[in-house]
Amino acid sequence: MNPIKAFSAGESPGQIAAAGALLEALAIESGYKAQRGLPGASGPADVRDKLIVQAASFRALPGRLLAILGANGCGKTTLLKTCIGLLPPLGGRALLAGHDLASLSPRKRARIVAWVPQQSESAWSFTAREVVSQGRYALLGPFSPFRSEDADAVDNAIEALDLRGLAEQSFSRLSGGEARRVLIARALAQDTPLMALDEPAAHLDPGRQMELMDTLAALAKAGKAVAVSLHDVNSARRYADDVLLIDRQGRCYFGPPESVLSPERLEDAYDTEFLHGDHAGYGRYVLPLARKKKGKPLS
Repeated sequence: MNPIKAFSAGESPGQIAAAGALLEALAIESGYKAQRGLPGASGPADVRDKLIVQAASFRALPGRLLAILGANGCGKTTLLKTCIGLLPPLGGRALLAGHDLASLSPRKRARIVAWVPQQSESAWSFTAREVVSQGRYALLGPFSPFRSEDADAVDNAIEALDLRGLAEQSFSRLSGGEARRVLIARALAQDTPLMALDEPAAHLDPGRQMELMDTLAALAKAGKAVAVSLHDVNSARRYADDVLLIDRQGRCYFGPPESVLSPERLEDAYDTEFLHGDHAGYGRYVLPLARKKKGKPLS
């Protein structure tokens, strides 16, 4: 991948970024609202809300990369979606650029945060370049013409994710890893001060995973706030400035990697014993050693 270039976005993103935390969760509880039964339908009229993540408090700051870790099904995706307004919270509050999430329209949210989902619809008939260009719509509005600065932002995003050779190919014909890089480029073209990415390294080979994390770290160093859910504990140790760890009970631990990713917390969160070490060329690392079951090693 190529070095990150500056994307021109007007004054608004810079003013937003200067305001402080781009994302702040205040005892957020995330999950799924109960499905209400129809009058006269068989079965109970309603069921309880499904709480997954309990009282999560954390911040995503300009110039810092936040990694969200936890086992499959712990609620990483649900929490991210809740904090950017794609799911309603079950409790607590979320602020985007200092504004209560509930007070922001979808378009205003789209000028603050760019979302990269874990899964995407691959049957689109658009080219990869056209998909990346969609990232500019939040800035342009529905009837505004595409400007030269918009074309430059799209070109820069394509360059940054090393997509020049794929730009004119149909999105539906791309591999899973290629499609993921196109969606990340779309988020770059959107040029928001905050990026939220849900397991962006999925479907990428090891080399591309490293390139991706290098790119996200460079974006953070350039001033963006980057919030990313990950499966790889080592990537979090190596690249993250802050970590939010969600354990199997939905409890959250937030802080610097060296304090949050302790052997005890990792073992409890993943129900796995880990080998912790330090390599002269790589730095500190964590390797899974033995799977456990409800706190006890598997026999």
